[in-house]
Amino acid sequence: MDLLEQVQRTATKMFRRLGHLSYEERLRELGLLNLEKRRLQGDLIAAFQYLQGAYKKDGDRLFSRACCGRTRSNGFELKEGRF
Repeated sequence: MDLLEQVQRTATKMFRRLGHLSYEERLRELGLLNLEKRRLQGDLIAAFQYLQGAYKKDGDRLFSRACCGRTRSNGFELKEGRF
């Protein structure tokens, strides 16, 4: 567990009405995500922004657009690259 996760655990314990709950239950009550899910959410937002043309930083090295007319709705299909 990294330092930021430990700080979040400690901060959620400061709410008196939530102190007896488990960490996951405290997060749920406060409407928060754990750090792993927040990082994934950030990655998904960055991928979406890249596809929309707003986020170009290092995107070309991570994945490329596949030209294919068989996508269902948005006309984009990500082709998996080498990481």
